[in-house]
Amino acid sequence: MAVDRVKISGYEIQVRHDTSPERLAHLASWIDELVREKKEKFGNMSVTRCALLVALDLADKMDQQRDLISDEVSRKLRRLIGEIEEVI
Repeated sequence: MAVDRVKISGYEIQVRHDTSPERLAHLASWIDELVREKKEKFGNMSVTRCALLVALDLADKMDQQRDLISDEVSRKLRRLIGEIEEVI
């Protein structure tokens, strides 16, 4: 497990991770941008509150994607089961 430092919203943090330093830097840059957008949108709000709003937004998007993937997998499984039953 590697340890690297990244900077998000002016705060440098040490992160223990299982990815490449380049990917970690990319993700930190993305989060930094999302926090900056929240601060611009909501004005005088702490970085902590902005980071929590970003976390909630990302969790919502992940949950929506999980539902879409689950629905797609179910649909494909039903189709495959139908095809298998036709062969049997």
